[in-house]
Amino acid sequence: MFTDPRFLLGLALVVVSIVATTWLVQKARGGESVYQLNAPVAQGQPIQASALSIVSARTGSTAYLEAGALPEGAVATRTLSAGELLPRDAVASAASLDRRQVVINVATRIPSSVSTGSTVEVWAVDSPDTPLSSQTEPRMIASSAIILSISEPDTTLVNRAQSVEISVPESDLDTVLAATGSKSSLIVVPAG
Repeated sequence: MFTDPRFLLGLALVVVSIVATTWLVQKARGGESVYQLNAPVAQGQPIQASALSIVSARTGSTAYLEAGALPEGAVATRTLSAGELLPRDAVASAASLDRRQVVINVATRIPSSVSTGSTVEVWAVDSPDTPLSSQTEPRMIASSAIILSISEPDTTLVNRAQSVEISVPESDLDTVLAATGSKSSLIVVPAG
């Protein structure tokens, strides 16, 4: 029975079909290993390897950054959402972005539509204790600031300031720093 050529041929066909089916299923399911974001990353923020997962995906292109290819000191060139595959064109070195991070205290509560990754305008207005005769017009000090983080507001009776970490173009940094060192009150307004 085990030496019958028809039996051996049938057994060989069954084994070959199982191996071929297994190989085809693995090939169909397989993909390349790419990075997926575990949390949102705002434009200009560093992209940490610890904030990424490696997933297997069939992307069909080289548009996404392969696992192991995250450059040292990588930052996001645009705001990225949690769960998104990491696009190659959304990663750059910090030096190439020409942006700086700074923490400012804002005088009023931040609008609810503003969150991490939002683009905002930063305005300087005279503080309420400035004499009316000395007050100046409100002035925009940064037109394309990106919110990196928002602290909880200080709710003490004396101080109602709220700290906001922003990323500003290097060309706006002097103006922002001068305004934070002056007696002006800073206000964040959604861009648009």
